[in-house]
Amino acid sequence: MFNSKKKFVGILGGSFDPPHDGHLFISKFAKIKLDINEVWWIVTTNNPLKKNRINYKKRLKKVKSFLTNQNIKVLEIEDLSKNIYTVDLLEYLFKKFPHKKFIWLMGADSLVNFHLWRDWKKIFYNIPIAIFDRPSYSLFISKSKAISYFKEDRINSKLSKNLKYMKTPKWSFITGLTHLQSSSKIRQKKVESS
Repeated sequence: MFNSKKKFVGILGGSFDPPHDGHLFISKFAKIKLDINEVWWIVTTNNPLKKNRINYKKRLKKVKSFLTNQNIKVLEIEDLSKNIYTVDLLEYLFKKFPHKKFIWLMGADSLVNFHLWRDWKKIFYNIPIAIFDRPSYSLFISKSKAISYFKEDRINSKLSKNLKYMKTPKWSFITGLTHLQSSSKIRQKKVESS
């Protein structure tokens, strides 16, 4: 049974192939910078923008093992028969947890292809978004189609604790501390060493 009594929740969705300290860092930093009670990780069944992923069940098991003794929850979506896009996931969360207020958490590396996500504008209109600084990726934030479209809706990171109360679309670029690890770099090192 998934139990949560906290009102403000950060959502970190992704392939988590593999989960790493960078994901953990964003989650813990989000609690402080956004003043939220909880972070939930949601492992995607399939990501149409990524190839050669490990099976969903194996990734989910790795995530649960990785989060042992961490104060982060893993939310499993019941219907695994189809790919659940972020826009569908938000609809599911809003219906299933109507008394919660969610903030979408993501690394700056995800901005490059954000405009390719299904109904990407609808995501911005439905949930406040906190984008976390990722070295090198953050240099190209201004070139993101999504960020260019929603540039007037950016709030200063000094106000990020208020993001959860703001009417969407609103987003903040969270700087200060960064973490260099990434799943793609970990996978690349495994390929190179084998």
